[in-house]
Amino acid sequence: MTLPTQIFCGDCGTQLIPSKDIPAQTRTIETPVQELTRGTVFADRYEIIEELGTGGMGKVYRVEDTKAKEEIALKLIKPEIAADKKTIDRFRNELTTARKIRHKNICGMYDLGEDKGNYYITMEYVPGEDLTGSWILG
Repeated sequence: MTLPTQIFCGDCGTQLIPSKDIPAQTRTIETPVQELTRGTVFADRYEIIEELGTGGMGKVYRVEDTKAKEEIALKLIKPEIAADKKTIDRFRNELTTARKIRHKNICGMYDLGEDKGNYYITMEYVPGEDLTGSWILG
C-alpha cells in the first residue's frame, strides 16, 4: 500500500493523517461561506463597505466598525484553513506579536475573532493603491 505524499487535502485543506492500515481520509468542512456584500453586517458589528481582495488565506474587506465608528479592515479566514486548531493558535500568537509593533509602514493589528464558526482578523485600514501580492491578502 502506498501512503499519500500530501500533508493537506488539495480540495478542502484538512490535514491528512496517513495510516498503514487505513487509507487517508478527509472530512468536508461544513462551515458555510458567508457572502459579504455592501451593507451586510458581520458579527453584529462590522458593516461591509467593499471587498479589498482575495488571497490564499481568505478575503479582506473594508468595513465600518459600528461600535467604534471607525473604518477598519477585516480579514475573513477561509473555513478550510480555520478548521485546524493549530492554525488558529498560530494566528493568535502572530497577532499578539504584531500588536506590539508600531511603525509607519506596518498596519496595526487589532483582534482575532470568531462568529458562527467564521474566524476573522481585524486590522488598521490604510487607504491607498492596490497592493496585489502583499502579505495582507495572503
